[in-house]
Amino acid sequence: MSWEEFQIEMKDFIMKMEEKNYPVDFAFYEQSLFWDRMGRKYPYVSMDEALSFLREHSGSVYFMGEKGEDGPWRGKRIVDFVAETDAHSLAQTIEKEWFDSYRLAMQNMYDPDAILPEDLYVFDPSMSWCIVFTHETSDWESELDDPMKAAESRVCIICKG
Repeated sequence: MSWEEFQIEMKDFIMKMEEKNYPVDFAFYEQSLFWDRMGRKYPYVSMDEALSFLREHSGSVYFMGEKGEDGPWRGKRIVDFVAETDAHSLAQTIEKEWFDSYRLAMQNMYDPDAILPEDLYVFDPSMSWCIVFTHETSDWESELDDPMKAAESRVCIICKG
């Protein structure tokens, strides 16, 4: 969405933020995540649905992290990248790393070998579809009481046609 479209579609959000004394201006918009600017044209889906959609595809897919987001890879920090991999391997890695992050967090630990960014955009070579795996959960209230339930509610978006 453009800034103008964002102001219209996110009107309620902007008003709530302003009531809390957090102005939503053009600088806020420019710093917002890609998927926050996609609008509601593409509805949210469950992580299971997103992973199933990815597993329906064979062959190579591309993926990238959010702007400015970096992650470890063989001891190096890589920022602003696009990578190619097998769809099924990527689906397996996404699922493993996401759930491992919650299991380990319950023990005040983290996985130093995790390689995927929390906000991940996956698309096919023709770019006819895209899956967004966000860092958000729709059941954030269960983060403390039932972290694995929260993990299952990862917010994802499938964009096609």
